[in-house]
Amino acid sequence: MTETTPYDHDRSRFSRSALARLVLCDRAAGLADTAGNLAVTRYDSYTGPGGRVSEAHSVAQLADLLLTGSVIYERERGSSWEDIAEYLNMDSTAAQERFTPELDRWTTAFAVPYRPDENGRERIPNLPRAAYAPESSCRRLDLWAHLRLATDDKHAVSAGLRARFPADEATDPRLHDIGGWIWRRNLATFTGLLARYVDSEFDETDWDTVAAGLETTDDEDPDGWFTYPLIGSTASLEIRLANSVGSDVLSVVVAGAEFAELRLRVDTLMSALSADEQH
Repeated sequence: MTETTPYDHDRSRFSRSALARLVLCDRAAGLADTAGNLAVTRYDSYTGPGGRVSEAHSVAQLADLLLTGSVIYERERGSSWEDIAEYLNMDSTAAQERFTPELDRWTTAFAVPYRPDENGRERIPNLPRAAYAPESSCRRLDLWAHLRLATDDKHAVSAGLRARFPADEATDPRLHDIGGWIWRRNLATFTGLLARYVDSEFDETDWDTVAAGLETTDDEDPDGWFTYPLIGSTASLEIRLANSVGSDVLSVVVAGAEFAELRLRVDTLMSALSADEQH
């Protein structure tokens, strides 16, 4: 089994501390969304007995993950166990004992980036998704901050994680390109939902064209990608696809998503169809 990932180059542009902070950002956003949903009362009559306890329990579990992520980040940026324990109302020895197993898993994931699935046929990332694919995570979380927090800062999340941004980003046509990967088995779902997002018809003929065009692709060959347009009534997208040879994933780029809401939906879809349920 190869010990490389599709996003090694992306991760090399971030420090370990920045990747840990990005995971913390991702978990904070997830907790905010889940807790926000629990504040809505309109659908209470449709919730079964104990349902709100289940939702609150989910929030508590996310809060625990958030706390663990904060400890990992603080350790990565050099905070001592004494510094951390001060805010946990415990001594440094107890704090170290509680969080060291997760710290060890975090460190090991950089050396062993994949594990086989239960059938031994597919590779699953050991790193949390935000650290595994930091560029797409930065883009998704920047969009989340823009929409959820109503900030005009284009890089509200990523600004503190990267040293600089392209000077010509406002006119760069690649600004709206959304790149990443999905499991090969999810391609039909991916293309079908993209078509729905832009109100484009996508039938079996389109699917047959995509499947045939993908057969001889190779994501390591710049000329070895297949391109397919999705012309919709609300927007038009261009999908670029290529096999990641020797693995069960497809490299994908979606171009043309000019609106923040559409970019967020595409990013979220890509994350969902590449995610490991445990992360």
